Amino acid sequence: MIKLIIYISMICFGTWGLLSSVFPAISAEIFLGMIFPWIIFLFSVSITRFLHKKNSSNLTKYFSFSMLMKMVVYGIIIIAIFTFISFNPTPFIISFTSYYLTLHLTEAFIIRSFIDNN
Repeated sequence: MIKLIIYISMICFGTWGLLSSVFPAISAEIFLGMIFPWIIFLFSVSITRFLHKKNSSNLTKYFSFSMLMKMVVYGIIIIAIFTFISFNPTPFIISFTSYYLTLHLTEAFIIRSFIDNN
């Protein structure tokens, strides 16, 4: 599990570093678009791993609750960012969408591997 967190973190921060070196004017927007999906991904995978080891029969209820909470949290984050921080929204949206989709698909494969390796 620790290796997974390290690898995903290296990929996220590595791509942010590469994109920031190519587009230095929008590095803050790229970082904000990366950091929130990354934090929620780490939190979600950790809790899923804990619940799967503790009681794997309750995962469906957890997944439903987790998806609802993620939608609420992402909505609050996006509203807060657009309300309180002034920046160029287009790079943020592109970065956020890219990292969100990539990390969400990665989370699905990781959870699948948790369940398959039971």
